[in-house]
Amino acid sequence: MLDEGARSSLLRFRQNLEQDIKPAYLMDHMISDGVLSGEEEERISEWPSRKEQAASLLELLLKKDNSAFISFYNALVKEAYYDLANLLHAALPGDTPNSSNSTSDVQIVLSAGGVPQRPVVFVSRPELINKIREKLYHLRQDTGWVTVFGMAGSGKSVLVAEAVRDQRLIEECFPGGIHWLSIGQLDKANLLVKIQALCFRLEQSLDSQSLQRPPTSLDEAKERLRFLVLRRYPRSLLILDDIWDSTVLKSFDIHCRILLSTRNRSLTDSVSGAKHEVEVESGLDDNKALEIIALYTRNALECLPEEARSIVRECKGSPLVVSLIGALLKEKPDRWSYYLRQLQQKQFKRIRKSSSYDYDALDQAMAASIEVLPDEHRELYRDLAVLEPDIKIPAKVLSILWDLEPEEVEDILEEFVNKSLLFVDSHRKPALYYLHDLQLDFLVEQNRAQLEVRIEVRL
Repeated sequence: MLDEGARSSLLRFRQNLEQDIKPAYLMDHMISDGVLSGEEEERISEWPSRKEQAASLLELLLKKDNSAFISFYNALVKEAYYDLANLLHAALPGDTPNSSNSTSDVQIVLSAGGVPQRPVVFVSRPELINKIREKLYHLRQDTGWVTVFGMAGSGKSVLVAEAVRDQRLIEECFPGGIHWLSIGQLDKANLLVKIQALCFRLEQSLDSQSLQRPPTSLDEAKERLRFLVLRRYPRSLLILDDIWDSTVLKSFDIHCRILLSTRNRSLTDSVSGAKHEVEVESGLDDNKALEIIALYTRNALECLPEEARSIVRECKGSPLVVSLIGALLKEKPDRWSYYLRQLQQKQFKRIRKSSSYDYDALDQAMAASIEVLPDEHRELYRDLAVLEPDIKIPAKVLSILWDLEPEEVEDILEEFVNKSLLFVDSHRKPALYYLHDLQLDFLVEQNRAQLEVRIEVRL
């Protein structure tokens, strides 16, 4: 139920909000937080004008709870509606993260810091969650970095959000609050906007009488953030989700406590401080994957059709693929055989579903990892399509394939491993390298598609 103060604030400033906001941008954030459904978004978007959409969104907010109000506030901040967010700040439900009893309600603390809520369909992975919490306890007494890394679609962001959803952890390690920032592939201008939003959120929580002007450069933003974190939030945790570029991290190298999720384990080589890491190496086991599909399709495990286990095997443990298939089956419950065929035939482009994940389909998520490689290394990576499933090979084999010196091959393979594009069994001497089944399937399909294009061009 919505607090009376929050309700009054929405009603009081309704005209200001209707006049200025673009609901489409705000609703994306609210869907990611799990406080707005796809059906509700479609219903709001059907209104012909932006102002009518805004009015519809506010009307819906008045019927929701405190979490929805906090999500709306955070969306305003993320989209740089600072003046409007300032109007609503005093009405935020619950305590601010730096108050003495802030940990009495973990969800309020996390929501205020922009941490995504638990997905509607959620299956716990306690071993990995506990590993992340164990590393976070290393930041209890001193600053440093915890890196959670793994291949595309392995569920890193969900695991990170779940790991900090723990009252004891917040009380003992991060009484200054937890602040989440979704990064992705950003240029300098958009990175500045992200840090401006974070600084605004931190300043608002201090109940400042007057807002400072937003920092106008990355250097100024870094210094503003350094002051806020070290002087006002000295025992807080900053979560940087989906980091791609080591240069981005330099803007946050301010001697604080940071948890980051990434596909590239070597990113923190460029920054100072203690470093800890957790690898999200493997995906879900069959039972966990079946549980996800059962939740999506609202079936008991024992009532799933016989195609379910075959679908799970074809998903190769990827939480992303399992979730995409589950969401599709929720809408089309008669298509079990059809989606099984698409998986068996490696039709990745057809396995897509709008979601809060950055990529709608598996082929997009896999391709994004490859595109960040240098051109010459990208072609070498595609050559790995010649590998056989479940076979591990030494660097010497690839030295022959690529006609390169063994030392140069080892450096290239290290880059692939660091970017979660390849795995290494370092317990063997020499070390052996291998691809995840999904990565191999994707490379084979991509090479086949390129070959077909070449043939068509020649014809």
